[in-house]
Amino acid sequence: MIDYPSMITRHTAAVAGVIGCSALLLAGCASAPSFSEDEKQQMRDSASGYQQAVLEDLVVTEAEYRDAVDATRGCLQDKGFGVGPLVEQNGNQLGFQSSYSGDGPPSDQIMQACDDEFMTEIGPIWVSQRMPLTS
Repeated sequence: MIDYPSMITRHTAAVAGVIGCSALLLAGCASAPSFSEDEKQQMRDSASGYQQAVLEDLVVTEAEYRDAVDATRGCLQDKGFGVGPLVEQNGNQLGFQSSYSGDGPPSDQIMQACDDEFMTEIGPIWVSQRMPLTS
């Protein structure tokens, strides 16, 4: 199984089919990132259309964050990955496990494409706001 944390530090790489902090687990992140308004604008402007719409106001609500995590999870599922239920991590992040049972190993590019479409900028901005999950 592959553990897929939903929040990723800005511009991470897929390693062995897992995307996340350098320790590959969210719990391994020492501290939440912090971004200026200019940095958030640059992040928004470089993101996918989906993320640009969410980041129009440079704020990520819990509902928007949850929707992005669900969309990432659905994207992976559509690409042939088995996905587990969402699990709260560190009080302000969501993650899930995924597995792949195809003929060969899963492609890092597939996982990265789903992340790039839905989470690359939304995840870090959500975590930088230091808001706990409420539901």
